[in-house]
Amino acid sequence: MLSVCCLSNDVPRLAALLALLRPVAGELVVAVDDRADARPLARLADRLFAFPYADPPARTQQWLHEQSSGDWVFWVDGDEAPSRALLEALAAPPDDVTHCYVPRRWLWGDGWLDETPWRPDWQPRLVRRDAARFPGRVHVPLAATGPHRYLEAPLYHLDLLLKDRAAREAQVRRFERLQPGMRVAGRPLNEAYYLPESRAPRLAPVPAEDEPLVAAVLAPAAPPPAEGPPPPAATREEIDARWAERPLPAEAYRARIEPVVAPDPFVAGEVRAVDVRVTNLGVETLRPDLPEVRLAYRGLPSLLRTPLPHDLVPGETTLVPVVVEAPAEPGTYAVTIDLVHERHRWFDCGVEVELVVRPRRRAVVLVGQPPGDEAFDRRVEEVLAGLDPELEPLLVGPRPDWLRDRFGVEASERPPASRPDAVRVVPAGRRRDRLLLRLRARRLSRHARG
Repeated sequence: MLSVCCLSNDVPRLAALLALLRPVAGELVVAVDDRADARPLARLADRLFAFPYADPPARTQQWLHEQSSGDWVFWVDGDEAPSRALLEALAAPPDDVTHCYVPRRWLWGDGWLDETPWRPDWQPRLVRRDAARFPGRVHVPLAATGPHRYLEAPLYHLDLLLKDRAAREAQVRRFERLQPGMRVAGRPLNEAYYLPESRAPRLAPVPAEDEPLVAAVLAPAAPPPAEGPPPPAATREEIDARWAERPLPAEAYRARIEPVVAPDPFVAGEVRAVDVRVTNLGVETLRPDLPEVRLAYRGLPSLLRTPLPHDLVPGETTLVPVVVEAPAEPGTYAVTIDLVHERHRWFDCGVEVELVVRPRRRAVVLVGQPPGDEAFDRRVEEVLAGLDPELEPLLVGPRPDWLRDRFGVEASERPPASRPDAVRVVPAGRRRDRLLLRLRARRLSRHARG
């Protein structure tokens, strides 16, 4: 069964949109801003709620998604209209994927904006119910796992036609405050999308078969009369309990982190896990996604994140291999492993571990040609197989990307700046080229550490 989910405050337009989607949806799940009278939608929606609006607009999505019951869920905004092709796709979602992207077309003038950034604007809107997660931030789409498809079935966006320039400029300022710094096509994201007047964009016509669908939502008929009691009202507390960005109380940021064993020495640049036990001493369940709590570290140039492996209830302890990237410079480093509530704060309950970083031991293998010749490639493989296992091979020669793909080791056009531990050579080509490559190998060997 397909559920359709929608958040809106424009009741007449929403009534027209739901009427278009009713034939393909097994369930219409709708939440209306409680400043609007949602009663005219009572006969159209299968599940209808009123909710108290609060920025950001995506704050309510996770909660509403969990009110649906279909195997598939299609998300649509109240200022959008489906194409004929999209209605056909929604009638029979593919059975071999977990989610689908649809191209959103921004209507403007007498057509749709047929250039960057408005095209193709792929939107992940059709998703299996259990595969979706909603970040709850402005312009950050739902996340889904698993295989997916791109449907050539557009969804029309009406916002540019429904608001005048002054209203859209105010919207740009508001969205920029909510999620600052986002850019697309070299411009501030909100300005780029919502103010097409600043350019002379190319337009494409709306197909004739889609014009009635767009017109029905763009200029909706009067909705049914408001009858009966108001719909059930969701509270801010129950909505925000499912909001990924909700702030946590101070009592939630309590935990204990204990190393399982002292980490063995790293090699410079190595990425490896350090096992720790994490105990939740706070009052909230810590989750990998809602809210987004991860293990991270301070004291190194890198800052990798490791998600919790599962929900961690108060009082529970779990083991987490925390992924750490050693710096390029050898030495001894004091590293603090801590929990972080993404985009909010550190827990400040970290444990310090000593990270010993040893220099990389390198074997430079000079090759006289790119891969592709069977006999030459076998010679390179033999040299690599004969290296001391403690040495990291670096192939140096032409077409390093080909070398890397063919032999599965690091490759470069030039030797590293640091002294190698061993030097090998696989010459090729003319006699003069082979002699020059061997001469280069002897020079490197004189400076090798081994």
